[in-house]
Amino acid sequence: MTKSASKVRCSPVRVDSVPCTSNDAKPPRANGDLPVAKLPEPAAMNFLPVVTALLLFLVQTVAAAPQSGQSGPDAAADEHAATLGALAESLDSDFEAALPRAAELFADPEQTPELRARALIETIAAAHAASRLDIEDQAGPAYQELADTLSAGELRSKLHRAYGNLNLWRGRFDVAESLFRRAAAEHREDDTAVQADLKNSLGVALAQQGKLDEALGTMLAAFRLFEQTEAGPSANLLRNIGGLSIYLEDWDQAVEFTRLALDKTAPDDPQITGLYSNLAAALIEQDQPEEATEVLETAIAIGEAQGRPSAAVVSNLGYVVREQGRLEEALTHFRRAVAIDRAEGDTGSMAITLKNMGETLIQLGRREEADTVLQESMAAYRQADIKPKRLELYPVLVENLEQLGRYPEALAMMREYRELSEEIASADAQARVAELQGAFDLERKERELAESERERLASETRLASIEAAQTRQQHLRTLLTTGVVALALILLLLLRLLQLRTRANRLLAEKNAEIDQQHRALEESHIQLQRHSIEDELTSLGNRRFVRQLLVSALPDALVDSPALLVLIDLDRFKGINDTFGHPVGDRVLARFAETLRQVAGPDDILARWGGEEFLWLIPAARMTEAADRCRNLADRVRATEFMTGGRSLSITCSMGVAPVDLDADDPQAAFDLALKIADAALYEAKDSGRNGWAGFERRVDDPKIFEGSLDIEALVARGALARRRLEH
Repeated sequence: MTKSASKVRCSPVRVDSVPCTSNDAKPPRANGDLPVAKLPEPAAMNFLPVVTALLLFLVQTVAAAPQSGQSGPDAAADEHAATLGALAESLDSDFEAALPRAAELFADPEQTPELRARALIETIAAAHAASRLDIEDQAGPAYQELADTLSAGELRSKLHRAYGNLNLWRGRFDVAESLFRRAAAEHREDDTAVQADLKNSLGVALAQQGKLDEALGTMLAAFRLFEQTEAGPSANLLRNIGGLSIYLEDWDQAVEFTRLALDKTAPDDPQITGLYSNLAAALIEQDQPEEATEVLETAIAIGEAQGRPSAAVVSNLGYVVREQGRLEEALTHFRRAVAIDRAEGDTGSMAITLKNMGETLIQLGRREEADTVLQESMAAYRQADIKPKRLELYPVLVENLEQLGRYPEALAMMREYRELSEEIASADAQARVAELQGAFDLERKERELAESERERLASETRLASIEAAQTRQQHLRTLLTTGVVALALILLLLLRLLQLRTRANRLLAEKNAEIDQQHRALEESHIQLQRHSIEDELTSLGNRRFVRQLLVSALPDALVDSPALLVLIDLDRFKGINDTFGHPVGDRVLARFAETLRQVAGPDDILARWGGEEFLWLIPAARMTEAADRCRNLADRVRATEFMTGGRSLSITCSMGVAPVDLDADDPQAAFDLALKIADAALYEAKDSGRNGWAGFERRVDDPKIFEGSLDIEALVARGALARRRLEH
């Protein structure tokens, strides 16, 4: 059973701001505080700081010049240090006035690469402090040249790290990920603190791309490295792990790391209200509403004392109030949180609050207002590019559009939802595969141990043979003087040797039999792993991977000898069954439907659970003229099947989209994908026609380029590229 895209009590409670931030995302001279936006002063007032900064820079540059008696590397190093110091002060004093001089310095080929690299690093840090992240045109070319010029080492690692921070701040998370990996690879491994900081920054870049599991693993690795340092893990890293654990719904870990972050955060730190908000979110998911309420009240008091109200705290308080049935009061809190987010420019947090507001309006029956708010939430999610939370919004938005009767918009949103769902791997499936892989690795280790034991026994046998031979030689020498007694002793020793060899051979035979048994168990585990990877656990039908593997391997003769029909099936109103009766009932409905589909299908037909409540049926040697009978047979069988739950019979229907497919083509994969695309369009037409029916389209044009991109069905039918087959209900 596919997990629901959102949970009633989980999705409204949010992590303050984005799920995690990077230590590197703050310039070292800003003491960890984010820059505060200021209104521009009049031009006459700005003139004096500009002149002062320029004079200060010139005076310091002249003062830093080496005296006539200085020469050599020390003088050059002193000159570089003075130049960089003057540059740093001028950038901090007035970034706009000092930027041209800084750009000239790090782009000057006459300067040493080391001086240029340090000047670029200094400029990037100052740009973030001044909230000026539009320096890519100056910084990008200089970075590329210096990265190619500098030798691998600590300075080039710092350069990768600084440019990675710039890309992280500008939202280019994939580029930042690559740069942080390069920085870590080129920095000293024994510098534990820097390596830990780099892993934390890498975790931020991964999280912002939706790679949540990898991001959490990277940050936990940073945590273990920080534990080896005297200072220990930073509050920033602890906050990141706690926030990311909330996204992954690991509430115990979220509470643990958020409390650790609070212990390391000063009471006047601007981030403290966000930490309290995250802690309250996790406590709510642990069914501790009273403690969560106390935490939120503490956070609100701190925010008011600091003069910095937290949108996350206000929003979470609105959620708690809504759970108590005070809907209008909850709307008041949500509106205030949105206003705070707009003022602070926090698009990601605003998107979450807007979703909460939309759900509350739905509960109040104000669906038109809810649609406006939910559409605004979707736009904000897209702008912030927070994929996991955007995935939770689609079901709410689609259900509200359906209730408003705006079916074309609902269908468009359903398509977007499906595409985004396929990008994010199922955590449950990954866990099952990981479990089987662990069993596979365990069997391999046991095999290695068994082989080691067999080698040990073989060595003991060889040693016993050598010892026996030496003993035999000794007694043979004694034979000349001992006569019959010596001969008897030799016979006894030979008998003992035979016993030892027999025992050794028996042990070897037992171990070999044990190893053979382990081999068979290992092969069975491998077969089981392969079967789980291509079989749907709930219905025992094939899955997407099974169909894809079938297309790239040797196809069955029945599918190649003649054209086939591709039928895409969707259970009507299945979400309502899950919402009304729960997921266990939904699981039983899916399993029973799979049994019905098997009864209808032929012996050569290919069946697969394509995802959620959607199934795929490949019918070999069938044409569109047979589609009506096949679909009608399945629909009648489904309607006649009793789906029982708690003594109550559920009425289940399905909708089907049909398209012919010729897999005896040069590229069966492309032919299948095109037929699937056409069948999907037919399925949506069947649903638009009232569900509990079927529809089909037949290609009349062989050129696949006509069908690239989104299908405009009416246009393709009008052009004669597709022929509509309106099948009877």
